[in-house]
Amino acid sequence: MTSRVPTRTNRDDRYFTDTFQAMPLHGYTRMFEKMLDHPNIKVMLNTDYHEIMDFIPFKEMIFTGPVDEYFNFQFGKLPYRSLEFKHETLSKEKHLVAPVVNYPNEHAYTRITEFKALTGQEHSKTAIVYEYPQAEGDPYYPVPQPENAELYNKYKKLADETPNVHFVGRLATYKYYNMDQVVAQALTLYKRLTEKEEASKPTRPAISGSTALVDKLVSRAPKA
Repeated sequence: MTSRVPTRTNRDDRYFTDTFQAMPLHGYTRMFEKMLDHPNIKVMLNTDYHEIMDFIPFKEMIFTGPVDEYFNFQFGKLPYRSLEFKHETLSKEKHLVAPVVNYPNEHAYTRITEFKALTGQEHSKTAIVYEYPQAEGDPYYPVPQPENAELYNKYKKLADETPNVHFVGRLATYKYYNMDQVVAQALTLYKRLTEKEEASKPTRPAISGSTALVDKLVSRAPKA
């Protein structure tokens, strides 16, 4: 816990001390809705990619799911820590002293978040969520142990040898990332893929006699 939660000797209650910190203007839901509202993007829910990958052609695939699942768990399953969320609405304007409070003690929950304190919303009630750690459930956090790193490296070797498939994000690289880090990883991959696309385009051939034509036009240009 102490490796993730900073210990301070002052009254700075921020989780991160980055100079620039921000939230999407209209929230993450609206941001992703706008990102997905494109004719080239089709969203398929409750669909296992194994069922469709042989029917949907692609030049490049960006895979953000569990890397062990992509390779059908052939070396075994990578362990993850999961979470259970319990939501509550309280009849009070404010509940916490800060937007997020961690509880590294005897409580069954490890964190409470009060969303209104993050978004700046004004209301007579407030909504909070408790986070309870779970051993089973949706994968959230990799478990940093030597044997797990060794198992992941086996999958990483397969991933590196898989052409035109790019593994990005927490689950695909079995590593904990903050939001800014995973966005930077995605943008870095995008830049690499666009540069690859540009490099693969054929060079446009020069038009025969074009140089002579340009020289002729320049010679006719009015003198300054």
